[in-house]
Amino acid sequence: MQREVVQDFLNLPGIEGVALVDGRSRPYFCGVDQTLNFQQKEALAQGIQQVVETTPPDFEFFEFQFTGHQVYIYKLDHGVILLVLTSDHLIYPSYVRAVEKLKLELQDDITNAIATFRLLAGNITLSGHHYWKRDGSSSQGGVKSPQERSGAYQNGKQPRPEAPPPIMPTEPVAAPTQQPEPAPPPPPEPVPEPVPELPPLPRLTLEDVVKGLNEISQFTKQYLGATVVSNYWKSSRPSADWLTKFEVDRAGAWTFMGGSMEGALTAEQEAWIKQWIAAFSKRCSIVIRDYPTLLQQSQMGDRLKDALLPN
Repeated sequence: MQREVVQDFLNLPGIEGVALVDGRSRPYFCGVDQTLNFQQKEALAQGIQQVVETTPPDFEFFEFQFTGHQVYIYKLDHGVILLVLTSDHLIYPSYVRAVEKLKLELQDDITNAIATFRLLAGNITLSGHHYWKRDGSSSQGGVKSPQERSGAYQNGKQPRPEAPPPIMPTEPVAAPTQQPEPAPPPPPEPVPEPVPELPPLPRLTLEDVVKGLNEISQFTKQYLGATVVSNYWKSSRPSADWLTKFEVDRAGAWTFMGGSMEGALTAEQEAWIKQWIAAFSKRCSIVIRDYPTLLQQSQMGDRLKDALLPN
């Protein structure tokens, strides 16, 4: 991994610094000397430890506030953690594309990546803790514990609500001298008309599927870039052999390699396609907040949205 890759990432607007943590040695901070002092780096490293230890083991992405900055952490291969410190000037769509490329570069050769970060970090030293092995002591610098993030009450007790005001006695109401006239009977309820049954929607064709996949790719590329979109499709494909006939190139464009595209899909084939799109959508949601909502608001036709997108 080249040092210029990290330096180009640090030059993006809103990027205050990055760090690489392998869990066995000190975090390697790059570009944060103008933002964090020694004590803040130490507190942030312990905060990362606390977050990693209190989140599910299969997490891939997490974010929290630290000293007025937004911090993003990503889980890479072999338990390595990438940390990015950002400011209010961050351009989020550009950042998402850049951080995905950086993650691919790092995971291509994680050992060399750690050596590059160690070289960039220079003589920056922290106390020699094994951060994944510490006890559950509280962190510093504004990193909140899971109980604080979830809004737990102090001392483990919920505060008692204020007592309601006392009910004041009221004067008795005088009895009426005459009986009121009975209310007229309610009008009869209208009899609902039977709802006519709608004809079933036509089944999807291979041409519909290829068109829908291309539209999803085209929409998502503006956030993640073509290479990441192509990789996400390939990594989220279910194990059905029939799906291997669909191919996506590095530009995110789809083709069907199984011969003629005439004829409708079977119910089983439709289910496989929907499973694939749902897995892809879930993968993108880790990086793009509200991705399913954004996709529902895209320019894709309503018929394909209803037939292909997760509910």
